[in-house]
Amino acid sequence: MFQLHHFRKKFNGWFKNNTKILDRYLFKEFFNPFLLAVSGFAIIGVVDILFYLIELAILSGISFYTITRLLFYKLPAIMVLFFPMAVLFSVMLLMVRMAKDNELTVLRTSGVNTTRIIIPLMFFTFSTAALSYLTNEKIVPWSNHTSDKLIRKEIKKKPPPDIKENVVFKDGNNRYFYIKRINAKQSRMENILIFEETATFPRVIAAKRALWGESKWVLLNGFIQETNDDGLIEFLDHFDQMTINIQQDIFSFYKKNKSAKEMDSKELKSKIHKLTKGGISTRSLEVEYHMKSSIPLACFIFGLLGIAYCLSFVRSGKDWWGVIIAICISVLTVGFYFFVVALCRAFAKDGSITPFLGAWIPNMIYGGIAVSIITYQCKYR
Repeated sequence: MFQLHHFRKKFNGWFKNNTKILDRYLFKEFFNPFLLAVSGFAIIGVVDILFYLIELAILSGISFYTITRLLFYKLPAIMVLFFPMAVLFSVMLLMVRMAKDNELTVLRTSGVNTTRIIIPLMFFTFSTAALSYLTNEKIVPWSNHTSDKLIRKEIKKKPPPDIKENVVFKDGNNRYFYIKRINAKQSRMENILIFEETATFPRVIAAKRALWGESKWVLLNGFIQETNDDGLIEFLDHFDQMTINIQQDIFSFYKKNKSAKEMDSKELKSKIHKLTKGGISTRSLEVEYHMKSSIPLACFIFGLLGIAYCLSFVRSGKDWWGVIIAICISVLTVGFYFFVVALCRAFAKDGSITPFLGAWIPNMIYGGIAVSIITYQCKYR
């Protein structure tokens, strides 16, 4: 407790000695509404999850303590989602209040340029974007993974499945594998079908059962089939046991069965690399990978939009119509932004555009509009 108080006192001293009065004033007027907005939006988000949890509590009989833990674990993901809207709300509240109290007019008549006023706000909004990114990278994956494990353990009363069945994949030797059923605990597979590429028709290996190790499979009770250039069977043989070498451990596909929301960028990139090497499409995961950085940066974009709208529509303290127009446009902007995000995300997963563009087009559009408006207002006002 003493160390925290000492750190806070030291930070306050550094902040006071290295910043201007205007910067400290803007920070205070931005920070308090931002915390209020994040808390308010988080409560709204929690209410939606709370309905689901209460229903599960009644059906499964889980304790109030478990529900509280689940809500706590879900909070980081909810807060990150609402960070951009909280930034927009804080910036607009700050600038509208300053216009209402004629503070903007006093600053301008005192020789303070509009650019000097908005630069600290841009720095604050960029700081929230960095905070959102760090939260999304370090806290959200852990909290999502922990909450999902808690749901599976406490609510569903059964352990999560270690692996999935009916999987088709490719190894590094141009072989395609199909597995009907996998028993991870016993390292056993059932109903295996292997296609080995040849010059013409593939060589087919089928087995009733198989056991796997780190670098080899032992196939049991199966047959080998080869065909000639005309597609006719020229070799067919049955075997009781057959060993094949495997470069990639099959269990690595399933052992870490995390969703994209449960992984940070490094884990997700590693998974994309492994699946790509195995011949599995990773377009959806690539979209999620790029969105882990594009969504946090939306805080900065929304902050720029808030500044742009206030400079454009709020002329003075008595310009209430300008305030109303700015607020209405802001609400429409938020709704349309997430519509564009969903649309671009769908196009990227469909293959119409690249995963990078699917994640970044909304920020490019909104950022371009905000920068253009701010540049014009700072030049001519």
